[in-house]
Amino acid sequence: MKAIACAAMVSAASIASLTSSSWAHEIQLPDSFDDLALIEIAPGIFVLHGMQAMPDPANNGFMSNSGVLLTERGVVIIDSGGSAEVAAAMLDRIAILTDAPVIAVFNTHVHGDHWLGNAEVLRRYPGVPIFAHERAIERLQGGEASAWAAIMGGLTDRETSGVEVSLPTAGLSGGETLAFDSINLVVHHTGHAHTDSDIMLELPGQKIVFAGDVIEYGRAVSSDVPADFSARGQIEAIDYLLALNVELFVPGHGPTGDREIAEASRDFLQTLYASVERHYEEGLLDYEMRDLVAADLRAYSDWANFEELGRLISYVYLQVEEAAWD
Repeated sequence: MKAIACAAMVSAASIASLTSSSWAHEIQLPDSFDDLALIEIAPGIFVLHGMQAMPDPANNGFMSNSGVLLTERGVVIIDSGGSAEVAAAMLDRIAILTDAPVIAVFNTHVHGDHWLGNAEVLRRYPGVPIFAHERAIERLQGGEASAWAAIMGGLTDRETSGVEVSLPTAGLSGGETLAFDSINLVVHHTGHAHTDSDIMLELPGQKIVFAGDVIEYGRAVSSDVPADFSARGQIEAIDYLLALNVELFVPGHGPTGDREIAEASRDFLQTLYASVERHYEEGLLDYEMRDLVAADLRAYSDWANFEELGRLISYVYLQVEEAAWD
């Protein structure tokens, strides 16, 4: 295996390094697809941070974070990205670090921006096992895979038929520990959170967790597919992660950082839910409370997708209403 190359030896646009104690504000998120880079957050552990943007033809669906783990036997990828182009660029940068093959891929949940790169990984490394929660596999095989290909293909100006789909086939339920030489991955699943198919991958030896979209930072949480998430379930999942012996949190979107990343994501959801619940009890309908909820969330008004708050309020309103009848 090639030695890990530092930024000065390769390219500042391709590889960068940070100490494990770095704060989120020290990571600069990319502004374009050309800024795609691997950031080393611990020895042999890298994060490809996506843009805080919706998919479009220029960024090739480069919007979510991916993890890259270098083990003695090969490379483990956590989330393959939102397109073949994203996965190809990531694999090209991995090849700068090592000539070892990819030996496993994990998809953290059902949403296409986290797994549509699977096909490119399998094209280069046929037969690589792709792990996901068993519910994600069930949903994707049930028709959601083609729906995600159509959504992402449309947003990135590709014909749906040109978006190749390769699904995860190795099912997980949570509680498993998978060993990759010196790296152990502990699989966590807390139920219905960002989706009903989330897996959160803890590296106990490194005190790192790859949280998928259970944690999002600098971005209106769950606003892309609001019907898929449980606000209270996601809050509980974040509290679960905060109780682990973890020092570094890798969100599904936004910069990697310490507990502030998880806490900010949880606080956004808590404030959102509490505000909608309060105005619901006052007798307001979802569309009547939009400005009031936005005022309660003004500390997050600079987060990406905040302008879509009305849509998110509508779904939380239904959750509050359902809870009122429990």
